Amino acid sequence: MNKTKTQRQQLFGLSADATFLNLFDQPTFSGQIEQVFRKAINISINNTLFTLLSAELDNAPNSCRLLNNDLSKLNLKEGEYIYFCNKTLYLGKYYFMSFCFCHPWQPNNVCFIPENINKKTYLSFLNTQISVIDVLLNREGHSLFHYHGDNLFYLTAAKKLNSLRIELINLLKKKDHQKLPEMVRQFIGLGIGLTPSGDDYLVGLMAFLLLKHHPAQCLHPFFEQGIRHAKEATTKVSAITLEKAVNRHYRENLLQLLHILATANTNDAKPYSQLQKILDIGSSSGSDMLLGIRDALYLTLYFGEKYVD
Repeated sequence: MNKTKTQRQQLFGLSADATFLNLFDQPTFSGQIEQVFRKAINISINNTLFTLLSAELDNAPNSCRLLNNDLSKLNLKEGEYIYFCNKTLYLGKYYFMSFCFCHPWQPNNVCFIPENINKKTYLSFLNTQISVIDVLLNREGHSLFHYHGDNLFYLTAAKKLNSLRIELINLLKKKDHQKLPEMVRQFIGLGIGLTPSGDDYLVGLMAFLLLKHHPAQCLHPFFEQGIRHAKEATTKVSAITLEKAVNRHYRENLLQLLHILATANTNDAKPYSQLQKILDIGSSSGSDMLLGIRDALYLTLYFGEKYVD
């Protein structure tokens, strides 16, 4: 066995998306560790961000799930060197990764069903989900949009976020699309954390509103333009997430929720359970994302009521 390997602890990959697995078509590559958290380790390779995920998490774009549950217990630090050689990924001084048990994660394509926009039963379903999300956010949410504390910075950010949210919804209802890129730009980077609240809100909004065959899918170029011009205003992680989102690449739990919302099929999974999984993402990211989804459902309902007597 390679002496370098014997001096290191072996880590095992469980599942990975195609973008991550495509890295191993290269003979060699190198990079560094960007951030280490309990459930995720962000690594930078060729100026692109990838993520090693805890086994507890669902699959996601640009990522590989590991057998480990608590990644913060690994002896890995920010700035440490990583490299790939001889079909092996070396992490810092103490680890190498095996992919012998790793299987590809192939996300399902989710499409809106256009004829649903004419059905009262479907619109009623959307209205119910909006009410459920409102209850969840009021009872368990931690969105900066709903901040009511005494921190002046948070209060100012919350006021700006809510002002932009109202303006964006009205703009979309009026179909004033030319102003959309600038509106999107103002959301990006607004808030705190690894993925600011404004970014998470946009991810949730785009997730449903830009589904293939949705009445609003024509807005894709306007969202894409706004993100392209403002991605330097946010974090690396959030910029990647926004770019993936505008191109309809989402994490596994979100895709499962989108399928339920697009089809109104509650036979395989209950919407409440999937909504809860989104709410539980990060400390506040899930709440902000869920608020974006809620507004996308509201706009879909608004558009739909124009078709139904």
